[in-house]
Amino acid sequence: MLNNNPAEAVKQAREINLNLDTDERFNLMSLRAAILVDGGALTQQQDAIEEGITLLRELHSLFPTAHITYNLANGLTAATGSPPRDANWLNHQEFTRDQRAEARQCFWKVAQDVDADPTLRTQAWTNLANQFSSSYRLGEAHDGWLAALEIDPENGVAASSAARSLLWLYEQGGCSELTRIEAIMLAKIADRHRDRVIQYAGAQAAKQIAAFAGELGDPPRRSPHQDPFISWVERERLTLAPVVELIDPTMGKLDWLMLPGILERESVAVGMPPPAFAMFNMLKSDFILARDLLWRAGDENAWPATGRFGDTLDYATYGPDASALILAHRTALDLLDKIAVTANHYFEFGLPPDKVYFGKLWRRSPDKATGVRPLIEKVEQAIRGGASALYGLVELAEDYDSSAGILRSQKDLRNAGTHRFVVLHDIGDPENSRQAPEIEHHRREPFTQEVLRALRVARSAIQMLALSISQHEQGLAQRTDGLVWSLIVPDHDWIRGRDDET
Repeated sequence: MLNNNPAEAVKQAREINLNLDTDERFNLMSLRAAILVDGGALTQQQDAIEEGITLLRELHSLFPTAHITYNLANGLTAATGSPPRDANWLNHQEFTRDQRAEARQCFWKVAQDVDADPTLRTQAWTNLANQFSSSYRLGEAHDGWLAALEIDPENGVAASSAARSLLWLYEQGGCSELTRIEAIMLAKIADRHRDRVIQYAGAQAAKQIAAFAGELGDPPRRSPHQDPFISWVERERLTLAPVVELIDPTMGKLDWLMLPGILERESVAVGMPPPAFAMFNMLKSDFILARDLLWRAGDENAWPATGRFGDTLDYATYGPDASALILAHRTALDLLDKIAVTANHYFEFGLPPDKVYFGKLWRRSPDKATGVRPLIEKVEQAIRGGASALYGLVELAEDYDSSAGILRSQKDLRNAGTHRFVVLHDIGDPENSRQAPEIEHHRREPFTQEVLRALRVARSAIQMLALSISQHEQGLAQRTDGLVWSLIVPDHDWIRGRDDET
């Protein structure tokens, strides 16, 4: 009935009797909530969706299982709807901000739950990635879709979404041909597994994906990389390219993301590139160093064995390799504040550089009556002026800075490594260590995964910054009258005589 007559399904769902004194009441609540949410979305009955969410909240308070958490996230997503592709996009994002944040938290919780049903986890990753994508958090979205495919390699919905995102970016210009090749590879995965697409998203979605895949040819074969470092960087998605993509070894550089041309703002040009280029270069330099620290931290023999350490009898690891791992995490997340400083300078938000913090830059103080923190005026102007990707940084900052944000644990871990002590253990349970409030004890392998996540967050934030600047410059070019003179920004290695190519 939900498929053939959703309005009638909603009507009958409301007639389900919940006045029972047995546990069957909870099963009926779940059934009623699911039909109200799905049927309400199909028939655009917002009141039905809200009624379903109310039931799901009650169930979640009683049974916070992965299944209920996932359904609550889907309900919240249905309530917010898809953002419009017009001038009202920012209004929609701001109006639905709290519900979307809660949905991300629920999807994230299910995706991270290794004991949850893999079918739920792969769908949670897919839906979380879709949420990221709608806010221009495109690198994080791609990570999410690939995480969904790692759990279920036949998840055609995730594969198709990732393919469409890559093709959109490819059409914007500035990407390599590998962007298109990877998009074709992902589209073919989706087309091969139509049954799974139907299971996750329905027959109509499967039909659309098949049509989409049919428009693309077959990708060329690729040889495996010979350099283990290159293989690792590609596998962990740690290149600084315009998009999250495969690596073309013939390009010579892994990290070729560059700023676009920037219109000079100063009335008296000095014949040198604007300061934003130096800032962006240092962002890249710090990221590359953090990535190299992580790679080298995996080999304790890569470091000088000059230190002598007293053993704390709890299987802790000490030495430059352990410190490199902690420093890589801290360096990656320190980039977020520097990204905020760069944005503040380039977009001319007007804050003193020493007062800029990634989690605080974008919004004003809470309204005393409503508690809402509106965007600062110049941030809103930049986004409405065409720099839509800037909103991705705004939302990322909230996930990082908010006490309930999905990335808050990363910030807390960074603070512990900066202001106190983090000790890593390769064997045993860190809880068995002698405890002190100044020390956080972590298992080394899970901590390494946190460093990888931090690097991907930093990579995505740098990509969003570059995209938002590119979008802003395109808008300026359209609005600028008169002659525009050009100054070539040469390749740094070429200037230094280390590379024959510009």
